[in-house]
Amino acid sequence: MASTAASAPKLVLNRRAWRVLALTLLVALAPGAKAQDGDRDPPTRAARVVDVIGDAWLFDHDTREWVRITRNQTVAEGDRLRTDDRARVSLRAGSTTIWLDERSDLELSQLDEDRTLLQLDRGDVAVRLRTAENAAETRLRTREGTAQPEREGLYRVEQLDRGTKVYVWQGRMRFDWARGAMPVSMGTGEQVELWWPDSPRAERGPLYSDGFGDWVLAESREEGDRPVARYVSPEMTGAEDLDRYGRWETAPDYGPVWIPTTVVVADWAPYRYGRWVWSRHWGWTWVDDAPWGFAPFHYGRWVSWGGRWCWSPGPYVHRPVYAPALVGWVGGGTSVSVNITIGNRPPPPRFGWYPLAPREVYVPAYRHTPRYVSRINDPRDLRDPVTVQRPHRYREVPAAVSVLPAPGAGIQPLPVRGPDRKPDPGWVRPLPVAPGRGDLAAVLPALPTRAVDAEPQRRVPRTPDGNMGWRSEGQVPVRRDARGPEMPAQLPPAVANTVPMPAVQQPAGLPMRTGQEPAPRTGDNMPWRAQQQRDLQQRDQQQRDMQQQREAQQQRELQQRRDMEQQREQQQQREMQQQREMQQQREMQQRREMEQQRDVQLQREMQQRREEQQRREEVQRRAPQPEPQRQIEVPRAPAMQPQPQVQPRAQPRDEGPQRGRQDGVPTRGDRPRDPKQQER
Repeated sequence: MASTAASAPKLVLNRRAWRVLALTLLVALAPGAKAQDGDRDPPTRAARVVDVIGDAWLFDHDTREWVRITRNQTVAEGDRLRTDDRARVSLRAGSTTIWLDERSDLELSQLDEDRTLLQLDRGDVAVRLRTAENAAETRLRTREGTAQPEREGLYRVEQLDRGTKVYVWQGRMRFDWARGAMPVSMGTGEQVELWWPDSPRAERGPLYSDGFGDWVLAESREEGDRPVARYVSPEMTGAEDLDRYGRWETAPDYGPVWIPTTVVVADWAPYRYGRWVWSRHWGWTWVDDAPWGFAPFHYGRWVSWGGRWCWSPGPYVHRPVYAPALVGWVGGGTSVSVNITIGNRPPPPRFGWYPLAPREVYVPAYRHTPRYVSRINDPRDLRDPVTVQRPHRYREVPAAVSVLPAPGAGIQPLPVRGPDRKPDPGWVRPLPVAPGRGDLAAVLPALPTRAVDAEPQRRVPRTPDGNMGWRSEGQVPVRRDARGPEMPAQLPPAVANTVPMPAVQQPAGLPMRTGQEPAPRTGDNMPWRAQQQRDLQQRDQQQRDMQQQREAQQQRELQQRRDMEQQREQQQQREMQQQREMQQQREMQQRREMEQQRDVQLQREMQQRREEQQRREEVQRRAPQPEPQRQIEVPRAPAMQPQPQVQPRAQPRDEGPQRGRQDGVPTRGDRPRDPKQQER
């Protein structure tokens, strides 16, 4: 009894010592765990929700609820997506496109610079890989194993109740069993159903058509291989929409800048038309309403240049680091001052933000390392002390600051007062870090959620309906012959702009489905809500506006080409006219030269004639002249009979006796007479 009493205090002392020792160990290990936790950086890659049809949900790990997702929302590593009946989702991570069918459950188990691992719990998922690099790092996991693409192409994986079905539209894929069996390889135009009842089974066959497959092929053809501007990397998520919705120019101080051409709102500013969504990796993340509103709000900086807002992507990086929102935060006061009003002036907003300009350093409010800050910013800006100490350019610009004026209200520009339109003092006080989840959530509109226990509608057999393009158990699949003439035998070096559609053939003895799946963007029999209809109409209006702008741009370019052609023709005509005038001048000059040559030749010939005439005359003068013959009168005999007297002929004047010249030159009268006349 005494021994027991003596041992009791010793036992109490041991327990107390143990508690003190445990507390000491916890205190000692806490800084190390905190330092180890602080050394981890958030993901540098993220996926974008390109389009949502119907109701799709994202699981919130903090609140344990399902939150409805919308276009341009960010999906990251560890996020889980779920689609309801008649719902579909398309994602984009860099240059890789991911499509999710109705009644599907997909988890992005890994999404970083090393690997993309998609865990499919049920439903269908399709991926399009555009580079060999993306194919080497992408995996699709099901209950039966892992599908690994071996080259770029278009693939689909379906999780069935009894196994896995893999479709290869283009490319080549290998399936590794989870239980260690030999892998199964499949090529273009094949589909393989894999299950494990008691041993690995693989049933091969040609491709079959259904609603989801037709939709994926149509979406793949529609997006094609749109080129990305040379100023950014194709692995920048959302970069594929830049050239369609804007144009590039070069600013002297900022280099290449992108200018949106579809903005029609007068007071538009970056980070104003959209909403804030909480992410467990980055905190408050911006979701923009514009169809192009992803890359310009998660990479680069915004600048007001030339009277317009322009996006500066910064230096070229193959895989840039994703940021939730490159903004600076301001606040108008504490919660007490919000309820105080002076006269008719409204209370200052609690939170506001403005876009960061080029060469301004972004300091994340979430967990990060110095290496992460160096990657998400330009290292040259971090080393520049002037840049680090420079005040933010747009903090005092009311047109650039956006605020939440009241709980549940929409985002508005910063209020101004007075003729100089300056904000009230104290409304743009800088905040050291971004607001916490509870602070900003108190003034944001509530988002639709669903309890974690709520499950999507279960698959129920339905009767075949030719007008319904959605997959169901009662629908007989239409067989597509993978060996048709339009299916390529081998995958080309790069995925073609359009995936070829195999020829449709009807299996013997099976009813043919009469209707094809309607295009989700042009309206079908799915129950659209009013907001979705408005979004669809707005999207169609934007597309029509874009088409009109493209047509106007084409007309302007055509008119410019015509004007240039006319200018070229006029220039050619002027050049031809000048050539003709020069030719005429040359011909006239040649004629003048020829006339001058002829005149010189004539003068030379005349001179020669004169000289010849003078020579002849000189020769004639020098030649000896014959002496004139004297007439000898012969005396006539006296006539015997009287003869009639003959009348003498009249002597011409030129034949009369003339006196010779003294110089001895005979005259006409001295010419020798005709011998016959002399005989007379």
